[in-house]
Amino acid sequence: MTEVSSTFPAFDAGCYERQMGRWSRRLAPKFIDFSEIAAAERVLDVGCGTGSLSFALVENPQIANVHGIDFASAYIEHATRSNRESRVNFGIGDACDLPFPDGWFDHSLSLLVLQFIPDPMRAVREMRRVTRSGGTVAATTWYTRGGMIIQRMFFDTASAIDPVAPIGVRGHARGPCRFPTGSPGYGAMPG
Repeated sequence: MTEVSSTFPAFDAGCYERQMGRWSRRLAPKFIDFSEIAAAERVLDVGCGTGSLSFALVENPQIANVHGIDFASAYIEHATRSNRESRVNFGIGDACDLPFPDGWFDHSLSLLVLQFIPDPMRAVREMRRVTRSGGTVAATTWYTRGGMIIQRMFFDTASAIDPVAPIGVRGHARGPCRFPTGSPGYGAMPG
């Protein structure tokens, strides 16, 4: 069996836009400011989804090129259709096996995707590999240390309606609703 690079069922970009797109668009400029990216020849957007971060990056005329990749073809198709900027291009790609040479990008960013990758540290190592020495590698994920309360409420309600249904995060109706990247003790990469 082939290892799956993402656990997120990304089939409908329009649905994602209605649910999360507005929040991603609001977070993207703040994440760029946090990452202190003011200028670059090439920036990689890992797990670009429908393009919120990529489009926010090119609002800065000092960023020459942005390449967004995502595992979900539906998201790439949506981002490509929405793209009106020649400095941005999108392609299907695996965050754990980036199709770029070492040091190709000035900066590599990831907005709200690492929590959906079974081996997020592998994805971060790939981001580091394709980023030049001295470049920025940054990611943001959902804060889930206390569990995702809204998901917990949803799964508890669904379990009350059908106590034997195999539902919940990773198919479990019981237990904490959190992603590994938000778990206590989840390590940072050295260097």
